[in-house]
Amino acid sequence: MRFKNTKGPLKVYAVAGTQTILFSLDIALSKVDGKKLLGFSFERKGGNSAKRIINGTKLFASLKGTAKEKLSLVQTFFWKDYTADPGEKYTYTIKAMMGTAAGFAPGFEVSIEVQTEPLQQGKHGVYFNYGVTGSQAYSSRFENKLVDELSQAQRKAALKMLGRELWEDGLLQFVKQATDASYQLAGMFYELQYNDFLQALKKANKAGAKVEMCYGGQAGQKVKNEAAIATAGIGQLCTIRTKVSQPHNKFMILCKDGKPIEVWTGSTNITLPGIFGHSNTGHWIKDASVAEKYFQYWTSIKENPTVKNSAIVSEAIKADTDLSTLKKGTHVFFSPRSSEKLLTHYANLIDSATKMACMIIPFNIDDVFREVYAKDKDHLRYILFEKAAEAKSVQSNDRDLMITAGAILKTPVEQWVKEISTKTSAAAGILYVHNKFFLIDPLEKVPVVVTGSANFSKSSITSNDENTLVIKGDQRVADIYLTEYSRMFEHFWPRYLSTLPVRSFSKPLDESYTWHRDYYDTNKMGQKRKKVFNAMKDAVESGDA
Repeated sequence: MRFKNTKGPLKVYAVAGTQTILFSLDIALSKVDGKKLLGFSFERKGGNSAKRIINGTKLFASLKGTAKEKLSLVQTFFWKDYTADPGEKYTYTIKAMMGTAAGFAPGFEVSIEVQTEPLQQGKHGVYFNYGVTGSQAYSSRFENKLVDELSQAQRKAALKMLGRELWEDGLLQFVKQATDASYQLAGMFYELQYNDFLQALKKANKAGAKVEMCYGGQAGQKVKNEAAIATAGIGQLCTIRTKVSQPHNKFMILCKDGKPIEVWTGSTNITLPGIFGHSNTGHWIKDASVAEKYFQYWTSIKENPTVKNSAIVSEAIKADTDLSTLKKGTHVFFSPRSSEKLLTHYANLIDSATKMACMIIPFNIDDVFREVYAKDKDHLRYILFEKAAEAKSVQSNDRDLMITAGAILKTPVEQWVKEISTKTSAAAGILYVHNKFFLIDPLEKVPVVVTGSANFSKSSITSNDENTLVIKGDQRVADIYLTEYSRMFEHFWPRYLSTLPVRSFSKPLDESYTWHRDYYDTNKMGQKRKKVFNAMKDAVESGDA
């Protein structure tokens, strides 16, 4: 949900997801330039926790070794709270602090009331893990030990933290709905290996529910999938899928009394690193019409058809179309398809953005997207890659394009503790980012969210089993995805910079009173982002003057 308080000199705009809230601040330059604006202080009250200051970890170099050395302020007009809880109300008080590091006081102040989104409301629920983006907290709490090296109690606590709402509130709760013979669970998972999930399927089946799962039968998955399935004792519930390049889907359908009613989809493979390691998304849809399309597709998949025959089914459910002309609602596209036209439609949709476009590319970037991002646009565009090499390969003169990639801080940087990647959880081919989604003008009246299992590549369109949702006009869904995208991007940004020879991430706070100027420069990203948030649609005025 979107909120603002624009009644005083210091204005604040907030976008709330389920557990992440973004803030954008604005104030006239004349009120701060030359006035010793040192930074902002953010105080939070409400929810399930006591009053707290959420100013981050950057410190003033001049205070090192003094009693005040832990004092911190926020030197940005764009801030975030990653520690909120779903469905809670909070009051934030933001103060513009003037003076010196040794002695500052509020010059302007504003408060705003914000309510986070519940995990499930209406047709859509969106779930994210922490995984590697929780590396700082993991390092501090569990000393960078592998999950399997922890005590049983520590392991449970570690997985709860790393899995966030994706595991217990998402995947597990979806399966737990199948409580008797009136239910059916039908699914297709590229990797079906995490024993706790398989045991949940087994329990549902024992309660009387019909359980049928298809799994990836490629050489790289077959052995591990079948070993896990055998260990769990659910071989009779599972069917192999082999006749495509990659049976890459990750979805399941809940049926009640023979009718499909709900769907779980997203990027999450059923493995330890998939759920608790690299960044992943789960999307829960309570919509019988959408569930029916998935069930129709799954009914074909379980017969292990050829690519050609699968394409016939995929295109019969939803033909290729110009995505910018779609009506509001939830649209489903399946693969394989007989041509790669849909990939061009995805690229054209990104090209149609006017205010902001955000994309995650976990593998290689296709040429159709390279062409789009090579263009010089006058709006904000962000790309998050899994690999730094892919990020560095994108050629563009667009100053409004920000690119980052998965990385860790390999050397101690002041107060930062040592980090390790997804290998914290288990050996994994993907270390950082596995989400597959992009956002078009997420803060506008009619935002577009594209999400699912597809990697937005030629092979994902023409050779693989995939599913993709295009959700148009749902601000709640867009707000959740945008806040979590920002959380991931902001986490990896300083880490990616540390891999570049000419860029560095400076830890100390600025004491020269120049840090704010980029946010008033019309050619800089900070000013353009401020304008996007200031103009976001349907924000509720909230807070005192």
